[in-house]
Amino acid sequence: MRSKASITVALSFIIALFSCTEEETSTSIPNSDVYIKTNYNDYTTLKIINNSVSYIRSSTAVIPTNFRLGYGGVLIYRDLDGKIQGCDLSCPVEASRSVLLEIKMPYATCPQCGSKFDLSYGFAAPCGGPAKETLKKYKAVDNGSEVIVSN
Repeated sequence: MRSKASITVALSFIIALFSCTEEETSTSIPNSDVYIKTNYNDYTTLKIINNSVSYIRSSTAVIPTNFRLGYGGVLIYRDLDGKIQGCDLSCPVEASRSVLLEIKMPYATCPQCGSKFDLSYGFAAPCGGPAKETLKKYKAVDNGSEVIVSN
């Protein structure tokens, strides 16, 4: 017969083991480098709840050489809780750099498959269409003078 102490120690070890692992979210969007620091104008836009700014590859856009724009581009937005969020602009159903979400806050919609994502509270969860997974999220930090998005 095992003592209560040894069972408690074993149970504590198992709980600690599983609580220290970070759950990896499965996504169909390939991993790509992300690094963006907003300029003053974009930061001012993002200070307002339910506003967004998109960073995409374009032949006409002037993007600093040290910026990394993820797989399809990066959407930065302030959700209805006032928290800054960052996610990829590629639809997880299409998983293509050429099919980018259209943003009409608080929703992102795929023009190809019709998937719709709710950005209201930062979950970026599907709320319509064939999508089953959330948008690929990136770490976004508001340091008081700029927003930095990275992975």
